Amino acid sequence: MTTEQYDSSYPQNPQQPPAPQGYQAPAPQPYGAPVAQPYGYPAPQAQAQGNGLGIAGFVCGLVGLILCWVPWFGMLLGVVGIVLSGIAISQGKKRGTSTGLAIAGLVCGILAVLAFVLLLAFVFSVASSINTY
Repeated sequence: MTTEQYDSSYPQNPQQPPAPQGYQAPAPQPYGAPVAQPYGYPAPQAQAQGNGLGIAGFVCGLVGLILCWVPWFGMLLGVVGIVLSGIAISQGKKRGTSTGLAIAGLVCGILAVLAFVLLLAFVFSVASSINTY
C-alpha cells in the first residue's frame, strides 16, 4: 500500500472510534473556571453572603441576657449586642442580606439591659429596706 492510497478517515487506533465530522475537542478550562453541567443536573447556585455583624450581635445579646446577673458584664454585653445588631440591620438592608439574627440580637440585647436594670433596682430596693430596720 502506498501513501497515496492510504485513507486518513480510518482510525489509527482500532480501540478508539473516529471523531465525527466537524467535531472539535473542548478547549481546556483554566483552574477555577465554571464547568458546564451535564443535562439533568441543576447548575450550582452562588451562596448568599452572610451577615457576620448580625451573628456577633446575636451572640453578644444572648450571652448578655444569660449573664445579666453578673454586675456590669451582662449590661455591657447587652449594649454591645444592641450596637452590633443595629449596624448589622442597616448593612443587611443595604446589601440585601438576611437580618434575622441581627433582629434577634437586638431583642436579646434590649432584654439583657432591661433585665440588668430591673435586677439592679431590685437589689437597691432590698438593700434600702434592710438598712431601715
